Amino acid sequence: MPGNLVGNLVAGGIAEAGAQQAGDLMQDLKTGHLLNASPRAQFAGQMIGSVFSIFVTAGAYLLYSRVYEIPGEQFPVPTAQVWLDMARLVNGHPLPEHVTPVAIAFAVLFVALPIGAALVGRSTSVHMKIGPWMVQKSTVQRWWPSGIAFAMGIYNAPNFTLMRAVGAFVASMVTEIIVMRTQHVTDERQLRRKISILAIIIASGFVLGEGTLSFFILLSQAFS
Repeated sequence: MPGNLVGNLVAGGIAEAGAQQAGDLMQDLKTGHLLNASPRAQFAGQMIGSVFSIFVTAGAYLLYSRVYEIPGEQFPVPTAQVWLDMARLVNGHPLPEHVTPVAIAFAVLFVALPIGAALVGRSTSVHMKIGPWMVQKSTVQRWWPSGIAFAMGIYNAPNFTLMRAVGAFVASMVTEIIVMRTQHVTDERQLRRKISILAIIIASGFVLGEGTLSFFILLSQAFS
């Protein structure tokens, strides 16, 4: 729709929402298939959840918009800003200066990274020479840069990604300390697996507790 900024935003939002929901549903069905869950029960649950979420999401948005400024400092809505910039672009608004060389440089970089990862994976040697050092192939694969991780950092705000990075670092350090202090470990891999499961449970509790507490704080602020 040339010249129609709002129309392009609405059309793009509907397309993205449909694709995102389809991907989420397929992921849920795949998880259910791996767990031998009933597809009929999953479909029924998804239908019930879809209807129920209409009222929950609309009500939550009304509450948040009543208390906070959206978008604002606390809720900048970075994905919406990306869509707004794209709608402006397709309607003739110019890009900032020096965008072309930066876009070309990053395109070349993130095309080269997966090619390099594929070449490392095909290598039959156990060790690889990086400059003056000999490094294990598994170490190189583990620390190889990920374009997807970089893209997630662009779309997600720092307060979303930094807390997860700190949590992963703390969980890794705690795991190493427990493994080192645990004597007579017969199966270190099993111990690490149990610790990782416990870390996931604790992290889920933090997320659930934060969400539940913030919702009650929001209610008290909205109706005070």
